[in-house]
Amino acid sequence: MKVIEEIKKGESERLEFKEVPNDRSDKWLKTVVAFANCRGGRILFGVDDNRKVVGLVGDIFAMKDAIADSVANACVPTIPVETCISTINGKTIIILEIAAGRQTPYYLKSKGDVAGVYVRYDATTRLADEMSLKELRVEGSGRGSDEILCRGLSVSDGDVFALCERLYQVAMANATDSESRKLIKPAQTAQLVKWGVLKSSGQSVAPTNAYALLAGSDFFSPVVKCAVFKGTDRSVFVDRREISGPIDKQIEESYKYVLSKINLSSTFGQGIYRKDVYEIPPAAIREIIVNAVVHRSYVNGEESPITVALYDDRLEVTSPGKLPHGVTVEKMLEGCSECRNKALAQALAYMNIIEDWGSGIPRICRAIRNADLKDLEIQPWPNAVRMVIYRQSRPESGRSQGAVGAQSGAQSEAQSQRVKCLVLLKACELGRKAIAQGLGTSNRSGHLSRILVELVGEGLIEPTLPDKPNSRLQKYRLTEKGLEYVKSISGHEV
Repeated sequence: MKVIEEIKKGESERLEFKEVPNDRSDKWLKTVVAFANCRGGRILFGVDDNRKVVGLVGDIFAMKDAIADSVANACVPTIPVETCISTINGKTIIILEIAAGRQTPYYLKSKGDVAGVYVRYDATTRLADEMSLKELRVEGSGRGSDEILCRGLSVSDGDVFALCERLYQVAMANATDSESRKLIKPAQTAQLVKWGVLKSSGQSVAPTNAYALLAGSDFFSPVVKCAVFKGTDRSVFVDRREISGPIDKQIEESYKYVLSKINLSSTFGQGIYRKDVYEIPPAAIREIIVNAVVHRSYVNGEESPITVALYDDRLEVTSPGKLPHGVTVEKMLEGCSECRNKALAQALAYMNIIEDWGSGIPRICRAIRNADLKDLEIQPWPNAVRMVIYRQSRPESGRSQGAVGAQSGAQSEAQSQRVKCLVLLKACELGRKAIAQGLGTSNRSGHLSRILVELVGEGLIEPTLPDKPNSRLQKYRLTEKGLEYVKSISGHEV
């Protein structure tokens, strides 16, 4: 973008105007520090607050050198900058370019490493608050907050073995097929150390925040706060729930919570079989929650929860922590990823909860585009990132042709049981008794019979002994169509 076009748009998160460089230099130096601590930016000297190019008068080269010297003498650590001279409508300005730094926090030497740390918020420069300061320190250390030792938590060999066994069981349950399950090896202590879930200390190991998150420890227990609001703001609560425990269970329970609160309609395609359709693609819901968990900042742990808010017109998922160094909204949409919590991410990848690095946001975009919803909205803030998925019109406002309206609570529960039955069968063939136990219902109930008949009729499952429907050895398994259906609702390759 040309400089003149930037000026017309006005000051922003990454652009500042200064009429003259020697006018309250401490003020523009604060902005230099803020740009270095955040996403970088530019200061245009010779442009006033009203977007008017007033130009600079005097020895322009001496001014240019003085600006660079001021930054070098006043800021710690050293902030690399570039200066250049430009002429606009016959008037000369100096452009000071500040890149986002990696040695955060940067600060003004005269004010110290607490009172001299500044961050950028929209078009203003502000003193960093406690959370921002903590996050900048962690970012500058080159490690994620999940790899910090968990204060007060100690673990025994038995605790570590139990966690390894649980991770293995989750990985097996989430595996796509029998061939994938054969490739999964039981998790070992050495693997947790390699990931950064544990830190080796001589002959013993010490748990990090990632360990506490995976184990659901009370010593470090960030939560997900879910809520449903009436209307399009937070004035009226309809329902709320706080979800705690192991981080993978938080993901699953948050996902189920949203599914239970959004509209579910039915359409009839070829033949007589019904197709149930959620107003927001379930795969997009799961992915947006997984993304929040993996990429959030855990610096302030319990004090800064992930929030999942459902309004009449949208779903918002907000995760604590600014965008990682070098990451922009544009890069996120293209699939570029900078993982903030590598230890946690590697454990979730082992458990088959996340897939290829950087593929989550593009998958969300594809899913909501295929559902004819508005594009995904990503809102970066100084201390958080919010993602917004807009909902379809409510039934009374008109739905797509073939919809028969939102399901009642009882119908939604029936659909939940159908989905649960399919998920149970993705692991292996099961008999009627095993399916009933998994659904928490009676082996002889008419409800179970209806579910099985419907799923067989829709071609999602098939009996292993089709010629002997009443055999005590009868079992059921997913068909190819069933595998595709489970894939579409879970966001995982099945």
